[in-house]
Amino acid sequence: MSDADHLAPVEAAIDDEGLIFSRDNDDDALRITFKSEGDRYFVVGYRDDPNFVMIGSGWALPPETDLQRASLTANALNVRKKFVKSAIWEEERDALFTVELCVADAEEIRPHFGRLLDALRDTAVEFFIELRESE
Repeated sequence: MSDADHLAPVEAAIDDEGLIFSRDNDDDALRITFKSEGDRYFVVGYRDDPNFVMIGSGWALPPETDLQRASLTANALNVRKKFVKSAIWEEERDALFTVELCVADAEEIRPHFGRLLDALRDTAVEFFIELRESE
């Protein structure tokens, strides 16, 4: 599979889910964006590392959110959630949820894509519930 289309299997997985996506490529990376259940998601594959694939979502934190509490909540999720890495991007006041994979071929992701998307969605929901409850 050529460099230009090493994420084609991920696009096929998104299509399998009945979702519409768009692609934005540059010299460094291949980027796919899509919506599922009204939420925005992204996929990134780097040209210099075609075995690395990141699937994720980013969420703006409400202005009143205490960033230290948000970081503690994200860290607690990292300890117990499968697949998903949670992080707080303090500079942008965003919560990021990503699944980062090393695969021989992105085709390996296709049969598991729905499960990974569910894990991302569930982690974001759980993060905001726990954050509200801790305030």
